[in-house]
Amino acid sequence: MEVLHTICYISKANPSLSEDEIQLLFEQVNQCNQVLGITGFLTYSFGRFFQVLEGNPKHILPLFENKIKEDQRHTEIFEVYNRSTPHQVFLKYNSKFKVVTQKEELQNIEKYLLAHRAAENSEKISRLLKPFLFFD
Repeated sequence: MEVLHTICYISKANPSLSEDEIQLLFEQVNQCNQVLGITGFLTYSFGRFFQVLEGNPKHILPLFENKIKEDQRHTEIFEVYNRSTPHQVFLKYNSKFKVVTQKEELQNIEKYLLAHRAAENSEKISRLLKPFLFFD
């Protein structure tokens, strides 16, 4: 059985980030996570990022410690969840990492999480998702 890890965090975007820079960040994150076989999602709203990363700890932990935490495009990183998990919550939702840019996509994720409440961290992620459902 493969060992899996989940990291969920919220951070404050650097106020100087432009819309184009945020879009470039989304593209870079999506590309990197697809290559590493990471599932989960990233969204941005009201100057905050919310990301869930799931996958092999040999990929996730260095990515979080050495890239994400050091990235100057955001600050005030608050780790909500960072531990081993028995399975990936988002594997059945979308077998690839997803950048969420529309409210409807977030609503679909919320519905999915509600339907999969038995997963250890799905309820916590669902609660954290609520403020992001109001993004423009």
